[in-house]
Amino acid sequence: MVEHGITTKVELGINRMVLGILFLILFGTVGGIVTLLFSIPLRGDISDLGTGFMAIGTDPLTGFGLIVYWALSTLIIAGIALVIAGKKKLLVPFKRVEKDSDIPKGVTVVTAIVLGAIISFLFFLVNRLLAIFGTDLSASDVVKIGNALLAGDFTTLFIGIIFATIVGTIFVFVADREKDVKELTEKAKIDKF
Repeated sequence: MVEHGITTKVELGINRMVLGILFLILFGTVGGIVTLLFSIPLRGDISDLGTGFMAIGTDPLTGFGLIVYWALSTLIIAGIALVIAGKKKLLVPFKRVEKDSDIPKGVTVVTAIVLGAIISFLFFLVNRLLAIFGTDLSASDVVKIGNALLAGDFTTLFIGIIFATIVGTIFVFVADREKDVKELTEKAKIDKF
């Protein structure tokens, strides 16, 4: 039974921070590998999709390439988010405050892209919010948070911890809605992609 006291909310916040940091580490690692292999940074930001559509008018090959690359990054985002959200009770320090995940087996490609697109859009909004605070942190940059810890840059570290908590909250919330997204894609008859 999950209680709703202040202690429970603090524990949930710490859990989301842990999951957010884990997500950032995994996404940063995969992004680093992709960057080494293809020399293109994996940001996971929906602005990449907009850039792809804008490039179609001048350079169709580049435009379509950016759109496909964005779609692949959403699959990576959704994959990491679904795995972490599905195993969150194993990964968090305060297990009693977490509800069991209701993530069904057999996620379709379309469902994963939709989930990844939602997370990508929310990351875009968070990145814009971070820009207001004058920091250059982004959804894929866990290295800057680690460097801030080592250098004693407590402002960047504090903002990074808040950001990691927001990231953890976003992807757990969205990934826990996978069942709803799957039903929506089935009703729209786009799930057989």
